[in-house]
Amino acid sequence: MSRLRIAVIGTGTMGSQALWQLSQQDCDVVGYELYQPGHARGAAAGENRVFNFIELEDLRVLPMTDRADQLYRRLEEDSGVELRDLQGVLAIGEESAEPTQIALETARKYPDRFQVLSNAETRAKYPKFNIHDNEIAIFDKEGGIIFPDRTIQAASALAVENGAILHTEARVASIEQRDGKVYVTNTDQEVETFDRVVVAAGAWTGQLLPSMDKYFAMRRLISTWFRPKFRETMEGLPAYVRTEPNYSYGLPSPDGTALKVGLGFKNHLAIASPDSSEYTLSDADLLPLRNLVRDLFPSLGDYPSRFTVCHESYTKSRIEWVQPHPEMSNVLVMAGFSGKGFKNSPALGEIGARWALGLPTEPHAEFLFELDHLPFEETEAVAQG
Repeated sequence: MSRLRIAVIGTGTMGSQALWQLSQQDCDVVGYELYQPGHARGAAAGENRVFNFIELEDLRVLPMTDRADQLYRRLEEDSGVELRDLQGVLAIGEESAEPTQIALETARKYPDRFQVLSNAETRAKYPKFNIHDNEIAIFDKEGGIIFPDRTIQAASALAVENGAILHTEARVASIEQRDGKVYVTNTDQEVETFDRVVVAAGAWTGQLLPSMDKYFAMRRLISTWFRPKFRETMEGLPAYVRTEPNYSYGLPSPDGTALKVGLGFKNHLAIASPDSSEYTLSDADLLPLRNLVRDLFPSLGDYPSRFTVCHESYTKSRIEWVQPHPEMSNVLVMAGFSGKGFKNSPALGEIGARWALGLPTEPHAEFLFELDHLPFEETEAVAQG
């Protein structure tokens, strides 16, 4: 029997992991990267990401995070590169809010992993946070920070070392399935034929697969870095996530001089295309982030020392799409990670690789393939930011 020939379109957060997994198997794998692995335009841009075991939305994700943790360790061992700094993550939320209740259920399932703090305990232990009267916190002892560009570069480089072919600065123009084969055409009209294709194109997914555009909302994400005020320090400001209805997240910069702060979906600008998105920001763009810092971080200056822009896609449910294309059964679409998929990316890459190889879906991934995703209304996906 001939070896399977598999393509991975997009080698960012998810695609690099799928490429690495496939390169270890008995198949021929080819990756297509729009820029270079670890580039600054996709969802992985912005220096670091949160890794935590706290779940705020869906408890079915918990086994996936455990698997991701195992694979991060393996990737670090194989590459010899430090990919995470696990010094803990603080989750803050209104005690009555549903995401906080889900987080508390996570803590009950794994009591050795977490410390639940009352409002008074949180204020006493973390005085640099302006904790609201109705908020509590959970400290994730085994969480921390991921370095996304290093992770993507390490996975991609190991895949190439293992024999994968990686086309960089290569834009795919179209994907078509005919007679059980999938034809991938680049912008130079060169065509390659594959048995199966994994599409992990992030914010570019809707452009590459126009019939699926209705399922994804493209957004411009802003990351900002705020430095402490004069005579203040970063001490006492760990990585954190704050639940809805006041969702935000923050991570100390690797050099320890600033806190990176970001907001959620309702504060992300709708865009027509990541190719035409603006990379400059106005003071109006920065205002929601400045208001957050004024409210939550009295020890920080309220104008950012720097900022970046990147792009991501969202599903209507905010649960990722990991399912075959509706009209092309040999094409797996992995998209809509909503700016929160990086912590689980090694496990998600493994899921994509197993599908491409025709292997059974592991129990922790079955729910992803069973979801009934709904399309966005036009006003939801485009007009409303």
